[in-house]
Amino acid sequence: MTDSDFTLPEAPPAVRLGPNPGRGRDLVVGDVHGHFATLRHALAELEVGAGDRLFSLGDLVDRGPDCFQAKAWIEGLDPKARFDLVVRGDHEQLMLDALGPHVSAAYRPLWPPDWNLWHLNGGDWWEEGDPDDPRSGGTGDAQAWAAALAGLPFAARIETPHGPVGLVHACPVHPSWEALEEALRQDGPAGRRTRSRALWSRVRHRSRRPGTAGPVAGVRAVLTGHTPVSEPVRHWNVLDIDTGIHRRGMRRLTLARIDTEEIATWTFDRVPGEAS
Repeated sequence: MTDSDFTLPEAPPAVRLGPNPGRGRDLVVGDVHGHFATLRHALAELEVGAGDRLFSLGDLVDRGPDCFQAKAWIEGLDPKARFDLVVRGDHEQLMLDALGPHVSAAYRPLWPPDWNLWHLNGGDWWEEGDPDDPRSGGTGDAQAWAAALAGLPFAARIETPHGPVGLVHACPVHPSWEALEEALRQDGPAGRRTRSRALWSRVRHRSRRPGTAGPVAGVRAVLTGHTPVSEPVRHWNVLDIDTGIHRRGMRRLTLARIDTEEIATWTFDRVPGEAS
């Protein structure tokens, strides 16, 4: 299955975006996990239009019913079903590390390439897809999926009228945004450790160890997902908006608006009939 001539793209570890050129809203969505019907419902309720930008904190795939839709949202092929930017989540990384070595001999996984690890964490949809549905993972193009995932950055800084806002899936894990960006760009074990922690760490939300407290300098706020919470919760200037769309007892999706002076959030119940 490996194609030694196929090269996966290398995303910049951290990106910066300027202000919204359309002068619309800048909206950020928490972990979706395949619940795109709920996302569509939320966007309709908020009347999201062409001038608005929509950013994802990652974890678009696994554990939900419509994971096969994630690639189209990442690639932005449908103007009514697209993100302006997706930062990489741990589930995108698990999927990439499972697929990458099979489609490119040059791919170096961030996490040990364990197919079973991905499947145990919700990746079973890939092989259980409808063989008659070309969008389904089971009959999908592994190279195209791996290429889409490999192009996702680990962090993004968005310029807004009230100052920059950082986006990272799990945790900034550094006292300043500039330090995080610098660490993400490093080669070798140090850079790989920072990238791993940006995807998996919960230290800002669940630890009070020295060095983990206090606001992140260089941005007015940081938005994260990854750590399920019953309501959006802020620690210093780090705001967690993963309200557990796939979790029993939670099952809600949160979006935040970051271009206003005060960051506002809206939380939507999972739409009826959209099972995990």
